[in-house]
Amino acid sequence: MTGTNEGMKMKTIAKPVAGLALALICAACSHIPLFGRGGGKDEAAAAAPAEKPAPAAVAKTEAATPAAPPADAVGARGAPTRVEASAPGHIELKYAFQSSAAPDRVYTAIIGVARWWDSSHTYSGNASNLSLDARAGGCWCEQLADGGSVQHMTVLSAMPGRMLRLSGGLGPLQAAPVTAVMTWTIKRAGTGSEVGMSYLVDGYYPGGLDKVRDDVDAVLSQQVERLRAYVGTH
Repeated sequence: MTGTNEGMKMKTIAKPVAGLALALICAACSHIPLFGRGGGKDEAAAAAPAEKPAPAAVAKTEAATPAAPPADAVGARGAPTRVEASAPGHIELKYAFQSSAAPDRVYTAIIGVARWWDSSHTYSGNASNLSLDARAGGCWCEQLADGGSVQHMTVLSAMPGRMLRLSGGLGPLQAAPVTAVMTWTIKRAGTGSEVGMSYLVDGYYPGGLDKVRDDVDAVLSQQVERLRAYVGTH
């Protein structure tokens, strides 16, 4: 009986010890990540070492840098400002200035092109040979000494004191299959006027229109300045 009683005691003690050991093993297993199961990627990422943040100055980081204003736009008050853009098949030039003259007076000056256009940019060498018939279908023309003539542009819209729009390629653009439109706008500003001119060109030019953009801009910006000076003294 003594032996039997001791055997029963040993079995009674072994059951709780085995249960405790099993509980400890299950608790340890519960912390093993299950790769390939739902949520495994997040746990694997959490287990992996964190990547170091990239340095503050990264070569590929792009930041918007404010464009510097055109040099001509920083001149004295009243001087023409200029905006320009170009592509192989496109030119866009815009100019603006303030004038103390009333809109009607500015419009009259614009259509009197022979009085302010530079003679060195004419076929005849004399700006007095220029004329502008300010009505729809009218011609901005030039008479030549040999009896010939040149049509520089054609009037599309004529609105006295407000707007003048013409179509035509000036200078070398006349020989290319391009579409070019010049628009003058005049707005009252107090007792004076705000004057704007744009010249938009689109089409084919040998070598690309962007190659002649600077030349066209140089000529037109000079003429706009001459008009501004003329209006201010007449």
